[in-house]
Amino acid sequence: MAFTKKEQSLLKDLQKDEKLCAEKYHKAAEAACDPTLRQIFQRLETAEQNHYDTVTQMLAGTVPAMQTKPAQSGKAPKDLKSTASRAEKKSDAYLLGDLLATEKFVSGVYNTAVFEFCDPKARQALAAIQQQEQQHGKELADYMTANGMY
Repeated sequence: MAFTKKEQSLLKDLQKDEKLCAEKYHKAAEAACDPTLRQIFQRLETAEQNHYDTVTQMLAGTVPAMQTKPAQSGKAPKDLKSTASRAEKKSDAYLLGDLLATEKFVSGVYNTAVFEFCDPKARQALAAIQQQEQQHGKELADYMTANGMY
């Protein structure tokens, strides 16, 4: 599939953003104090890597079929209560705030891309990733709410 220069530029931006997201989740997982939060970050890192791979495929001219429901790489934990100390929670809250802001930003970039792409299959793939990004943000916000951080 041939994309316009503008579409290619958007895909390159998204590719960089997804690489950064995966790296941020990796570093956050290493730094997280709460084991449950570490697990969430690791799972979301995998999801962001999948987004990176999808965008890379699109740049190569292949638009993969996407699920219409947000993909889950593993299950989100049900008990979100942190076992970390007060100081550790403060550190975890910083990581969460940064990642939530990142998810909001990336979701907005996908929103713009959906409107800019002409091909319906490409738009569908980008919209599916955007929904997944929104789900990531919800998971982060849910954890923050459960622990008095939001």
